[in-house]
Amino acid sequence: MAPYLILGMLTAGLISIFIDSRLVLKHIGSKNFSSVFKSTLLGIPIPLCSCGVIPVAATLRESGASKGSTVSFLVSTPQTGVDSILLTYGMLGPVFALFRPIAAFISGLFSGIVINQFDHEEHHHSSKTSVSIDKEESLINRIIDGLKYGFFSLPSDIVKPLVQGLLVAAAIALFIPPNFVAEYFSSNEYIMLIMMLLVSLPVYVCATASIPIAVALMGKGVSAGAIFVFLMAGPATNASSIVVIKNILGSKTMYQYVILISITAIFFGLILDTFFDISHLMISNLNHVHQNSDRISTIITIFFLVILLNAYIKNNWTSSKNHQLTKTIGSSHDKESLSLQVGGMTCSHCKESVKNAVYSCEGVKEASINLQNGEVIIKGTGFDEFLVKEKIKSKGFTLA
Repeated sequence: MAPYLILGMLTAGLISIFIDSRLVLKHIGSKNFSSVFKSTLLGIPIPLCSCGVIPVAATLRESGASKGSTVSFLVSTPQTGVDSILLTYGMLGPVFALFRPIAAFISGLFSGIVINQFDHEEHHHSSKTSVSIDKEESLINRIIDGLKYGFFSLPSDIVKPLVQGLLVAAAIALFIPPNFVAEYFSSNEYIMLIMMLLVSLPVYVCATASIPIAVALMGKGVSAGAIFVFLMAGPATNASSIVVIKNILGSKTMYQYVILISITAIFFGLILDTFFDISHLMISNLNHVHQNSDRISTIITIFFLVILLNAYIKNNWTSSKNHQLTKTIGSSHDKESLSLQVGGMTCSHCKESVKNAVYSCEGVKEASINLQNGEVIIKGTGFDEFLVKEKIKSKGFTLA
């Protein structure tokens, strides 16, 4: 697992240099097939989870993207990412690794087209058609920033869900008897697919963390199609992101989004069950895992564990620092302060989005954002409290 995640982190960091929200905003502003196609294609390599993609999608919508383009981005982005694709290849083999981005692209494209067909609202471009770039960075600095993202920011986002995924996979391997699922639920393949879909829709699991769980389920006799339903619907949805999508795009689009994810997940699950033998996939995967036991693999694994440990320490240190900063800001009386409880923040992308929204308001001088408890403390002089709240909500977050 470690070599593929290391390579995935490196690739994700390098991609972050060339693909960002500014590039996406430039190409998906129109309500046509081209915008849906571009938003789907650009979303596939970006390593964002179902919650982390929300503020980006909210920015796209706010900047003039059509509902179809926004939904395409929401569907295709969390299902994949270069890190999860490479890890899929390492743990589940080439069939799943190839099938995931193809399914993400087709489902995103199909969903965007359907949403645009049912969306009869007049589409308006935002007046903010361009995003200014403060300065041109040298290639070396951009590469350094990309490596920082790949080996520091990204691991900080995935360390918690990845460890949780590994623990769930271990629990499945320990407590569920071999072939339990196949023995009791394999009489009807549709039941297995629907059961996996119902489990996947409300649960938060990122594209990377879903893979070890999928491997454990495979070992218990779950069909390839049902596993793929989990790999597709799990990262693309969760209870909190569904609620936020309602706030951004409306109730009608939210229901359409969930229905389209469900239909496409079941469809691709049926294709896998029809054309691929699960036993062949299992044997190939186990042989591949046992072959990776040389000295180089051990060194890479240690390096990967150091990265995860650093991410864990960084998260806890940042949380402690934010707590101290919150106390400092909260106890200061020389400037106005505002305390907000923001819902929907789960990763560094969410935090950065809230930070940018807050600092875009005139009069804001300092802000402390705590991902663990969702608390945002704002300090400044003469800032508009209503405007601050509206800016945060415009990014798809909720306020208690």
